[in-house]
Amino acid sequence: MAKANATAANPDQEDLDEMFAGADQAEPDAGFDDDDLLGQVEEDDSEGWVPKVAGEGIVGKVVKVGVTRSDFAADGEDPMVPTVTIETKDGTKWRIIGFSAVLKRELRDQDPQVGDRMAVKYFGEKKLRTGKFQGRPYKHYGIIVQRAPKAAPAAS
Repeated sequence: MAKANATAANPDQEDLDEMFAGADQAEPDAGFDDDDLLGQVEEDDSEGWVPKVAGEGIVGKVVKVGVTRSDFAADGEDPMVPTVTIETKDGTKWRIIGFSAVLKRELRDQDPQVGDRMAVKYFGEKKLRTGKFQGRPYKHYGIIVQRAPKAAPAAS
């Protein structure tokens, strides 16, 4: 009786019930190949890029984009920071992690994607000129991203 009332109140309910009938009876691993999935895992052989001198920079092709947890997040601050791995012309992979506030903001604003070319430059430590933290030092970075060309749509 409850089903009839639900169907009368929502004519789409019968279609939904049919679509999901038996969905909970499917094998839990149906359609998944564990060996194939395991074979897709690649070792992350990148090194963290940590510039020490103003003017240092790095440029390469974005090969991986993700996030990692920062142990240095302030109370109430999102502890997840962006990470980007780039491969330079010589084949070296470098991981850029947005631990500093400026680098984190730049990575989020520029939003690099796999296949893009990206340059990151460290401008050194600067001091805040205004605001309640005036005079405090921060690490200053700049980022430029060149988007990868879009693939042409397949001919029909």
